[in-house]
Amino acid sequence: MSADAQAAPTGLTPLNPEVQRCPYDWYAAMHASGEGAFDAGPLGYVIAGHAEISQVTFDTAGFSSEFYGPEGPQLAGVSPEPWSPEVQEFWATIPKLKNALFSCDPPTQTRQKAIANKSMNIARVRKLEPTIRAEANALVDGFIDDGRCNFYSAYAEPLPVIMIATMLGMDGDRELFKKWSDDIADGYLAPMDNARRLEVLHSAKAFIEDLMPRIEARRANPTDDLLSALVNSTIDEEDEQKFGEMAGPRHLTDGELLCAVSQLLPAGNHTTTNLIGNLLIELIERPEVMADLRANPELIPAAIDESLRKDSPLRATYRVCTKDAEVSGTKIPAGSLVPMMWGGAGHDPEVFENPQDFDIHRPNVKKHLAFGYGPHVCVGMPLARAVSRIAFEVLLERVDNIRYAAGFTPTRAAQFPFSAYEGLEIEFDKRT
Repeated sequence: MSADAQAAPTGLTPLNPEVQRCPYDWYAAMHASGEGAFDAGPLGYVIAGHAEISQVTFDTAGFSSEFYGPEGPQLAGVSPEPWSPEVQEFWATIPKLKNALFSCDPPTQTRQKAIANKSMNIARVRKLEPTIRAEANALVDGFIDDGRCNFYSAYAEPLPVIMIATMLGMDGDRELFKKWSDDIADGYLAPMDNARRLEVLHSAKAFIEDLMPRIEARRANPTDDLLSALVNSTIDEEDEQKFGEMAGPRHLTDGELLCAVSQLLPAGNHTTTNLIGNLLIELIERPEVMADLRANPELIPAAIDESLRKDSPLRATYRVCTKDAEVSGTKIPAGSLVPMMWGGAGHDPEVFENPQDFDIHRPNVKKHLAFGYGPHVCVGMPLARAVSRIAFEVLLERVDNIRYAAGFTPTRAAQFPFSAYEGLEIEFDKRT
C-alpha cells in the first residue's frame, strides 16, 4: 500500500537554522516515522533511510543526477526564490557549464569518472603520501611554537586545498582557490538568496577565467596531472539520439571540463576541511579517545570513518525524480527534487546502534554512506582518506594536550547541506 509523503516533523526541515546546525533530532524523527520519504517543501522529498538510499542511488533512470536539467549546473544554489535582474544579467556573462561527473548520469558519468579515477586512484594517492606528510609538517612548523592557532586557517583549510591543487596541476593563490571552491560548492548545493547568488557567481566567473587558459595549455602541451587527463582523454558516447554529431569517441567539451573541475576542486578540499575540523572537535570533547589515537595511530582511519558517519561533511546531494515513484511505499511525484541524505543514513538505527554516540570501535562503521554510494561514490575518496589520516598522524605526533583556546566555545554553522563549525581556536603543548 502506498501513501503520500508526510510533511517533515514540525519545525524539523533543512531550512530551519537549528536543524542546519545539528540535524540529529531531525534524523531521529524521520527514522522513527517509518516513512520512506518526507515532504520538505521547497527542497523536495527527503530520503534518509540507509536501505532506501542504497536502493535509489542505483536507479539512475528514475532518480537522475541531472537535477539542474539538461542545460547543466547554473551555480546559483537550489532555492526556489526567483533570480533578481542583477543575477540574471551577471549570469549571462559567464561561460556555461554542461553536466559532468556528479551532475550527470551513467553511462556518460561512468566514462568521465573513469578518466578521473586514473589520476585519483589509490595507487596514485599512495605515491603522493610523502608530499602530503611534508606539507602537513610544514604547516605545523608554522604554528607549533605559538602554542595556539586558528585550526581551520592554519591547518584544516590549507592542507586539503594544497593537495587537490597539486593533483589537478593548478598552481596559484591557494587562499583564492579556497574561496572559489567554497563558493562554488554552495553554488551547486546550498539554498541561497540573490545577494549570495551574486557573490557565488562572481567567484565562479573568476574561477572559469583562471581555468580556461590552463585547459588550452594542456591541449597544446599535455602533462602528467588530473587536469591534463580530463582534457586529453576520450570517451565513447554511444547514444546518437542524445548526443547527435557528438556521438562516438570524443574529448570532453569546454563546458564539461569546466563542470568537472568545478566539482573536483571543492570536492577535494571543502569536505575534507570539514571532516578534519569535525573530528578534532570530537577528540577534544573526548580526550581519552585522542590519547588512544596518539598511542595507537592505526586507529585513526576508524576514527575518521566514525566522524564521517556521525557528521557527514556533505549531508546530502540531490536527484530529480523523472517519473512518479514510490520509496518504501511513499509516493514521490515526477519532477520532484530529492535530497539524498547521506548524513541521515549514518544515523539509521536499523544499521547503527545508538547513532548519536561517537564510537571509534563501532564494528560496522564502514557501512556509512558519507562518500556516496553506487555509481556516484566520490571519486576523491582515496585522496580525502589519505589527507585526513596523515593530517591527524602528523598533528598527534607533534602536539599534545590539544584543547579549546581560553574563552572559545565551538558553534556549528547554520548551513545546508554541509556540516561544519564556524571556527576552531585551539591551544596545545609542543611535544618534545
